[in-house]
Amino acid sequence: MDKPAMASVFRMRHAPASISGVRSLGRGQADPIFHSRPLGEAIRFIAEADGQYDLSAVAISYGDRSTPALGCREAKQLWSEYGERLMEA
Repeated sequence: MDKPAMASVFRMRHAPASISGVRSLGRGQADPIFHSRPLGEAIRFIAEADGQYDLSAVAISYGDRSTPALGCREAKQLWSEYGERLMEA
């Protein structure tokens, strides 16, 4: 993800987002269910959830249907670039 694309996502950090594709690593544990949350929170959750969940199929959907979903790699890259600023008002 290049800098202009990351800046565009950063500007949308308060947009409603949904997370899908997160799988539990434990036997007999249900996969987590996520409700709509701000994009910045969704990015933080995925960036910090590595090792706790299987994130190989994760997708963060936001914006209109034409906006491509973010994967785990993009979420980590965005968190690395912006960090806690994604949570600021």
